[in-house]
Parts: sequence; structure tokens; C-alpha cells
Amino acid sequence: MELINLSETGSIKDISDRLVLWAQRSPKGLARIEFASDVSQQRVISKMRSHLEILGIAFHEISLLRQQDPETVVVKLLAELNQIPTGVVSITGFATAFTNKIPLEESLRILNFNRERLVAPTLNQIWWMTPSFLQTSVHVMPDLNRWFSPRLQLTELVLLEPAPLASELILNRGVYANFDDAHRRAHNLLQRFEESRKAGTPDRELLITYLLPALEALAEVGAQKELQDLTMQFEGLLGQLKVVNSPELAASLARIANLYFDQGRYSEAEPLYLRSLHINQQQLGADHPDTATSLSNLALLYSSQERYSEAKSLYLRSLYINQQQLGADHSSTATSLNNLAGLYRSQGRYSEAEPLYLRSLQIREQQLGADHPSTAQSLNNLAELYKSQGRYSEAEPLYLRSLQIREQQIGAEHPYTATSLNNLAGLYKSQGRYSEAEPLYLRSLQIREQQQGAVHPDTATSLNNLAGLYYSQGRYSEAEPLYSQALQILEKTLGKDHPKTIATRDNYAQCLKQIASLSK
Repeated sequence: MELINLSETGSIKDISDRLVLWAQRSPKGLARIEFASDVSQQRVISKMRSHLEILGIAFHEISLLRQQDPETVVVKLLAELNQIPTGVVSITGFATAFTNKIPLEESLRILNFNRERLVAPTLNQIWWMTPSFLQTSVHVMPDLNRWFSPRLQLTELVLLEPAPLASELILNRGVYANFDDAHRRAHNLLQRFEESRKAGTPDRELLITYLLPALEALAEVGAQKELQDLTMQFEGLLGQLKVVNSPELAASLARIANLYFDQGRYSEAEPLYLRSLHINQQQLGADHPDTATSLSNLALLYSSQERYSEAKSLYLRSLYINQQQLGADHSSTATSLNNLAGLYRSQGRYSEAEPLYLRSLQIREQQLGADHPSTAQSLNNLAELYKSQGRYSEAEPLYLRSLQIREQQIGAEHPYTATSLNNLAGLYKSQGRYSEAEPLYLRSLQIREQQQGAVHPDTATSLNNLAGLYYSQGRYSEAEPLYSQALQILEKTLGKDHPKTIATRDNYAQCLKQIASLSK
């Protein structure tokens, strides 16, 4: 069966169709795809996998580990390639594979030196490269283009998948891009946005070609403190554009809302989420997967505010849409199951949460792999459930595996790694293993202060948790300033009446009471 390409050059359909035709015509080859959006990349991979399955062609995926020395990258890649007998293999992660301790140009020279060994297996290999990585590669290896046939550019940007949100325990970010690279991409796109606007480019084209990709770049790295000013700048720019309601506008509103959510600015996030949901329902339909994403975003916001009854109905509707439209084993269905389980866990409905977490983990391991960051998230969430039930021996290996995956895949200084450290420390604290818990809490706090800022709800959580450890040990004078600092942050970011603020205030008051009683 031969697929006829009727789609626009560079679109998801065009790229997937071309790759399938290429795989049919030759049992061995090397293709290069330049891409800017991780979401678009995954959609190509998904479509290609489905088509190849129909044709009886085996499809495999290799995700390169992050921050490795170049020799290790080559050795591990060769080992994985040589284990695959035939078919098509998609290789992702080149942009973040090589350690920053060695200049990228030197790492690429080592890759170039080993290219004959890399292309030797009888496979059709697809190498995915970001624009900045490709630009550097071409500079170091002028004959690079002779490696690849075909050489394609994925230009379609899809921004409506589950977007990066703050709650580690509920929704997966998909935040694995290099911060410096994303910042440069966003800055360059904004510069071109201004130049094109002055040249009279239509507003819708400005939004799709420049502003949305810039938002995507920011969303890939999450709400880090360096991006807060840019977030407000984006909202101002959107307000200046005369763009009718469209899925693209819905996506941009959701991206900004996600960043506000990450910063604890819930009251500013809610109207943007609501408007994004309304647009998707109006433009795409009530049962579209992108509408399901909007429902899930809003549900997470409500769940974080303990508005559980409102959140549950939205989560259930989102899950139903994903199951009906995408299938019971789709990764988006796994996310919906994970979200609903998180809600039940927050309400203490553990027996209802566990099978949902287990099913979500199963789908992610099957669809994404045992070492994927989303799998790490499911492991962490299931461990949290077990810890809540006092099932400590079952929770610990899940926490440790989740931490290991995150350190390897997204880096030792990522906020999600900080979350894994924090949660493992919480387990040790619950078991009275205080000397093991303290260094983990301290490292988690350090990462959050550096990556998310000194005035962030997650930083406040780390301060509160470390204070709680000291309080449990009777180290009240050390706990008191940490509780005080955490309370100030939460009152400023979440408000005096937020549940987290109230809980921290109670902890602080109890600590002061203990100090007062000892001074009598």
C-alpha cells in the first residue's frame, strides 16, 4: 500500500507520509528531520508507527540519554542499533545528548569519526535535529548533508497537546528542552515578530509564525524565574493582535495560563484557561482531543485550589474524550488516568486511585519506554500513594527509580529532580530516617531556589518540609526561620487564605508554641 501525499510540504502528514514511502522503498538508509516543536515531532512518530504497522514494517524508538560524554553516546547508540534486526528506528535527543563539559563541536567531531559504524546496521534510521543543533553540526561537518537522504524540515507547529503545568503529582510537563537553547529561540522569534509586524505582516501570520513558536519554546522549559517578565510581555503582545477566535489563539492563552499556574498566579490563570476552553469547544467541537486538554488544564487548577467537585467532572469528561477519540492505550489517555488518580489521592480515596495509577504507568512503559520522564512521573505518583497509605517498603524502590530516570533524562538540576528528592526525603522522614532525609531536602531546596526563584510556591514547600524535619527532631530554633520564610512566600504568591498558606501558618504557630514552652 502506497500513501499518496496531498498535504502541505513540511506538515505532520507530509513528513510522516514521506518517511513511510522511504521506508517501503529501501531496507537501509539515513534520514534527517529538522524540527522545532516536540509535540509536532511526536505526532509524526505516532502517525508513522501506525502506517508502518499496517505495512508490516517494524518500528523502533531510541531516546538518547542526556549530558553524556561523546564516546558514551556513540557506544550506547551502536549497542542499541545492533540489537535491532530490521525495520525503521527513530532516534531522538541529539540536542541534549552531549555533556556541556566538552565543547559541542568536539563531541560532533567524535560523532563524525564514528559515522561509518553508525550507518552500518541494515536499518532505516531517522535522526531528529533541532535547528540550533543542526546549524552547529553543518558548521563542524560540512559534508553532513551527504549522510542523509531524505533531508526534511518539519514546519508545522502543534501547540495543543497537554501543556506544562505546575503540579508534579498530577500532570506531566514534557519539559526536557535545554534552557539556553529555548531562551535563544524565543528571543530570536520575538525579534523577527517585531520586524515582521513593522513590515505589515497580517496578525494571524504573526501569531502562528513567530509568537506561538516563541511561547512553545518557553513552555518547553517551564516557568523558570528568568522567563517571568517574558510571560507578561507575551500577554501584552497578544492583546495588541487583532486575531479572531482560533485554535492557535486558544493554544497561546493556555501557554500563558500554564506559566502563570507554575508561578502560583491562579487568579490570573483561570480566565485564560476558561477562554481557551471556550474557543476550542467552539472551533473544534466538544469531543476534540484539544478540548480534552483544555478541560484537564482547568481541572488541575481547580484541584490545586481544592475545588474537587468541579475538578472531578472536568477530569472525567477529559478522560472519556481521550479514550473515545485516541484509544485506551494512548499516552494522552494515560495522562487523563493519572490526573484523575491524583484527584482521588488528594481526597484520600486511595482504593480508587491505585488502579488508575497502575494503568497509567503500564501505558507509559509500553508506549514511551521504561526510562521516559513520563514513566518517572507515574512511578513517583504511585510511590506517593503508597507513602500516604504507610506502604513504605513498596514506595521506596519506586521513588529511587523515578529519581534515577530524572537525573539521567532531564538533568540533576531540573525542578522535577528536585521534586523526586523532596518526595524521597519525605518518605525517609516518615520512617524516622532523619539523617538520610536532610541532605535530600537541602539539595531539593537548592535546586528550586536556583531554577524557580527564591519567591516561588515550590521553594516555599521545600522550606516548609525542611522545617518540618527539624521540628520532628526537636530542632525548633532551626525550624522557626524556615517556617517564617515559607509563610511569607506563600502569602505573597498564593494569598493568605490558600490551603497551603493556612497549613504552613499552622506549622509555624505550633513551632513558636514549642519554643515559648521551652523558654519558660
